Amino acid sequence: MKTPHLQLSSTRWKRLFPGLLLVFLLATDSAASADSSQTADGRQPTIEIRAEDETRPEGQAISGDKAPGKDQPGSDDWQRRLEMLRSVPYVDVSCREIDTGDTGVVIYDPDRLWAGCNFYCPRRKGSAFLLDMEGRTLHRWTYHPTVDDHAIMLENGDLVIVIKHFAVVRIDWTSKEIWRKRLAAHHDIAQAGDGSFFTIVRELKGHRGLQIWFDDLVRLSEDGEEIDRWSSYDHLAELKLKLDPRSFLDTVLDSVLARGQAGKDSLGLMEKTARQYDSLDYFHINSVSVLPENPMGLEDRRFAPGNLLVCFRNVNQIVILSPETHQVLWAWGEERLEWPHHPTMLDNGHILLFDNGIRRGFSRVLQIDPVGGEVVWEYSAAPDGRFYSGFRGSAQRLPNGNTLICESDEGRVFEVTPAGEIVWTWLNPDIRGHHRRSLYRWSRLSESQVSGLLLDGER
Repeated sequence: MKTPHLQLSSTRWKRLFPGLLLVFLLATDSAASADSSQTADGRQPTIEIRAEDETRPEGQAISGDKAPGKDQPGSDDWQRRLEMLRSVPYVDVSCREIDTGDTGVVIYDPDRLWAGCNFYCPRRKGSAFLLDMEGRTLHRWTYHPTVDDHAIMLENGDLVIVIKHFAVVRIDWTSKEIWRKRLAAHHDIAQAGDGSFFTIVRELKGHRGLQIWFDDLVRLSEDGEEIDRWSSYDHLAELKLKLDPRSFLDTVLDSVLARGQAGKDSLGLMEKTARQYDSLDYFHINSVSVLPENPMGLEDRRFAPGNLLVCFRNVNQIVILSPETHQVLWAWGEERLEWPHHPTMLDNGHILLFDNGIRRGFSRVLQIDPVGGEVVWEYSAAPDGRFYSGFRGSAQRLPNGNTLICESDEGRVFEVTPAGEIVWTWLNPDIRGHHRRSLYRWSRLSESQVSGLLLDGER
């Protein structure tokens, strides 16, 4: 294990895909205009415990505060919002140049970390790994094909794998395939209390003369058979009423039309939009999880165990849905979040999430009280962007109160205390040139959950 150090080498963000240039410029411009009163050395993360003054009537869905005038018809902001709605490729390697000698576990504080077994899927390897706290491999599963994927481990050691836009696959501890369901699934899968699974599936729809990606939530049985399906396209009208619509594609397109004087001018703008943005993603749902037992759920049905917590990335909102009726029960995030990922409900009913900060140029991990919408804990490294993952990310609250963070685009995973001190760091050893291969998610399992499986596997 190498000598611990805190910071990776820092260079300016490099463009990997020409089609992402505008997003990059907006992000760096936002970072450059950050509040000059903030600490600029980047050595210590910003940790805030705060309660905001915002209050709302009990029972109302929560959404971000209105920002008057910013997105009114005729504003140039529609161009930025259209760019944010493009279906763009993910970065494959870190944007910072790295010291190629730094790999594996480089920070290890055994007295303050929460010891367990680390689970992850390296990108495009067709495999998943369990690692110990020093980065040694405890177990490996294999599967095919080798494309971008995500997996969860079940209590018996089975994996359920989302092979992006291709299939959902279940394999056992020995990598033997149990079932395979052909679906254009992506990003996430979650197991419900009855053993069924929820996953996200995309479909291409014609909408206002454009080809638009919409997402479905699909429920599968334990055996991989489809039980039911909810379509965001079919329920678009309801979503416009229940969510904050400022970043909705239709709101942006209405602004486009408002810029044309009338008739053919408006039509021309739409045709130009269709040519320029040939692949738009309306919601880009990137996470689904099932709410656990929590004290808030006893008094407020919005937070009842079994409800679905879903992340609508492209409209900057996280949403709670009923699993039976798919009614929107709660929503929050517009003008607070920027391309969020991986919201999960904690045991106390608060929600932990990764806020990517695609425009501001630095990322945050937030803990919010969903009843009032207050941010009660925050980890960031503002304003220099040394903690930044624009396109992916995850966060997990550990039993000792620490938080495990996956800075996905940079191939870095680290654990912080409630005060923001880093007590464990792992750096992806998969390196391309002077850049580290990105990750998707990382999770830590209890040793008790894994030890019996490892012993059984050795027999």
